[in-house]
Amino acid sequence: MTNLEYLVLKIVDPGDACIDWERGTFSCGYGRVSVDGKSRGAHVVALELTTPRPVGKVCSIRGDWVLGNKLEAAHGPCHNRACFNPRHLSWKTRAENYADKKRDGTNLDGERNSACTIPRDVVDAIRAEYKGSQRQRPRTGPTLAELADKYGCSTGHVGHIVTGKLRSVA
Repeated sequence: MTNLEYLVLKIVDPGDACIDWERGTFSCGYGRVSVDGKSRGAHVVALELTTPRPVGKVCSIRGDWVLGNKLEAAHGPCHNRACFNPRHLSWKTRAENYADKKRDGTNLDGERNSACTIPRDVVDAIRAEYKGSQRQRPRTGPTLAELADKYGCSTGHVGHIVTGKLRSVA
């Protein structure tokens, strides 16, 4: 039985509990199924088979107009990446999906992201040192370049940290 056949069999009568993908996964934990020779998320395929993507422009929850093909399959009550129960999924914009992840603590920001190279305490120290230096006129504290050298990262990275573009300010 192929992965696609397995998925279809499981979603015919899904019930209310999570249906965890027990086959191949992407490194991020989402189920992986091959459709027409392309790897796709099992949760996306399950939702497409039961609730097709809206066509044309649709109004998002926030009142924005977006193209249906720009919507993502978002997990609802379970927040379980392995789950592909279509009753736990809905179409949302990227912003709506991210806001849900942030609210529910399932986003991969900061140290939860495997690509993170700067710990939270260092981020806080960079912000404290730079902000402290900005309050004084003439400015007496370290420059972005000096902080970058001190903490072993790029000037651009430090700039993004102090402005909140990376690691949103709590």
